[in-house]
Amino acid sequence: MHHKPGKSMGKPDALSHRSDHGTGADNNSDVVLLSLKLFAVRALEGLQLTGPEQDILRDIRQGTKQPKEEPVARAAQELQKSSTCSLRSAEWLEHNGLLYYCSCIYVPDTSDLCRRIVSLCYDTKVAGHPGCFKTLELVSRSYWWPNMSQYVGMYVSHCHLKSVQSLPLGTLSS
Repeated sequence: MHHKPGKSMGKPDALSHRSDHGTGADNNSDVVLLSLKLFAVRALEGLQLTGPEQDILRDIRQGTKQPKEEPVARAAQELQKSSTCSLRSAEWLEHNGLLYYCSCIYVPDTSDLCRRIVSLCYDTKVAGHPGCFKTLELVSRSYWWPNMSQYVGMYVSHCHLKSVQSLPLGTLSS
């Protein structure tokens, strides 16, 4: 018995194929293997926030409850109240006392809240001072506020560890 590669075998003849088998065209039309309800995202259902993030969310709720002082929250409420459905009104949602913009929690214009959020993503031991772009990515996973990228860039550029890490390595002198 000798092996012959497939390309040297030639064309199949009538004896090598059964006549009662179809060609395979449209075999899977209108077939649903798994329904869409099986793909519901349930990763965060049992999640409870504790510590500094819970305090931040409480302060955000308090800040957005006062729409007279917060112009962005007031504008979002006006968009939701308007009778016309626009693309802008679809971007805003209010749920559990939090205002969401494009699925991210809107942070009111309070420098203390922004500082605490960026600090949570940049200064903790787990974060490890990841740099400007990674910090912005970590913050923007859950939060949004106007000029967020500028704020994160300024925060990271004024980090005192950045200047310590950039010092040249050398021998220790006593």
